[in-house]
Amino acid sequence: MSKKTDVCIVGAGPAGSTAAKFLVEKGFKVNLIDKEKFPRDKPCGGGLPYQILKRYPYIDNENFVDSYSYGGYAYSSSLNHKILVKDKEPILAMTLRKKFDKNLVDLAVEKGADFVDGKAVVNLEITNDKAMVFLNDGTSISCDIVIGADGVFSKIAEKTDLRKRGEEIAICIYNEYEVDEKTIDEIAGKEHFVSILSRFQSIYGYGWVFPKNKHLNIGIGEVGYRLKNRPKKNLIDLYKDFFSTLKKLKIIPEKLEINKYHGGSLPIVPLKQTYCNRTILIGDAAGFINPFSGEGIYYAMVSGEIASTVIEKASKSENFDANLLSLYQKLWMKDFGKDIYSFYNLAKNQRNKPNENIFKVASKDDVLSDLFLKIMIGRLPLRQYKWKVFRRYTIGYLKQAFRS
Repeated sequence: MSKKTDVCIVGAGPAGSTAAKFLVEKGFKVNLIDKEKFPRDKPCGGGLPYQILKRYPYIDNENFVDSYSYGGYAYSSSLNHKILVKDKEPILAMTLRKKFDKNLVDLAVEKGADFVDGKAVVNLEITNDKAMVFLNDGTSISCDIVIGADGVFSKIAEKTDLRKRGEEIAICIYNEYEVDEKTIDEIAGKEHFVSILSRFQSIYGYGWVFPKNKHLNIGIGEVGYRLKNRPKKNLIDLYKDFFSTLKKLKIIPEKLEINKYHGGSLPIVPLKQTYCNRTILIGDAAGFINPFSGEGIYYAMVSGEIASTVIEKASKSENFDANLLSLYQKLWMKDFGKDIYSFYNLAKNQRNKPNENIFKVASKDDVLSDLFLKIMIGRLPLRQYKWKVFRRYTIGYLKQAFRS
């Protein structure tokens, strides 16, 4: 069976469903496909950066947001230094990914997108006049352009040779633990303070505890696990040690036990090229993520919106070749790409250096600690911080901190 549509979007996470919403609103016929049956969960802490609520106010409600966190603690690797930040406004909005993603899809469907779940893409063919997407049930979809929103191991990126083998990725172990509201208040306060343990046991990454209304999202992630000089630690064993440490620090309840855990992979840096003839990659498929925090929902939704703008332009000129679609890369680079590469370069430079001095300095200075965490969670773009505040206030501190 063959179908015809204007745009075929592969992957119904925040990137794909956002692209579908904006495209349908622009008058396009859209097919949205996902290999999983919805609702489904995703490897994620579930923390939404503050800026996403400002840019997309339609998600700032109980259908998408489970709770808000008004502060947090960040611990150094040795646990000897701790940064505390709190604010009158939320620093993070917490979400349950199973509910969040499903409601984004429902919104796209409500606007007019045709959604099919439980069907996987097995092949893609691009010709001069169309793109053909082939599903595992024998269905084929003919369209003007394909959007790859199917994650770090994107089939669309693979079939178009936009992703190369051996590229560096991050891995994580996590679980969402159901607890009662009283327990949340006891360990995280009414403000629902988050906890971050940076470079736990010297891995290049961090562990987290994200409190929600009736859940604790507890996980640990490692960037660059393929590096030759990384500590030889099994991430599952590390997760168990992390759990024990959290209890000692009274960050989680003493009676809470590991009942199960899930693993996942994340990109670290954008692909060199995120488009080709009749194809655009968005979200994790394009490698859009904050290399420091691992957060990618903001970049996912923004890239989906940008893709819809470029496709509208391409449709008006009836030209979907790579030359015109290169506008997509220029637009995302202008919007958020400089921030991602700034984070990536900073992270790469500090990969094999201890972070104790950074925490020691920041823990004694309220302004620096506040800026430090706001950058990490996306409240303040790195390029804005770098030029407007960095030189004026913190460059001396950070030089001293990074010197070791």
